[in-house]
Amino acid sequence: MKNLEEKSRLYKALGEPIRLKIIEYLMKKGECTCICELTKLLKRDQSVIFRHIQLLEQAGVLNTNKKAKYLMCCINDKEKIKRILED
Repeated sequence: MKNLEEKSRLYKALGEPIRLKIIEYLMKKGECTCICELTKLLKRDQSVIFRHIQLLEQAGVLNTNKKAKYLMCCINDKEKIKRILED
């Protein structure tokens, strides 16, 4: 049952266009990115982007870490995400 819950969380997280844009950008960039960069790119308030990042992190898609005063986000498993997005 845990596996189904994890899949459900993952697909819910991927079900929002802005989150897909975040993931696609991170996949293309190929490295961790500051949330401030995503706010400029997506023209959204930092709190909005942060909430989307949190949901993606809870679903296991991203992880975040602090680098000085910046919050960086990275794709957890690029190959897994690539397979899902290709389907």
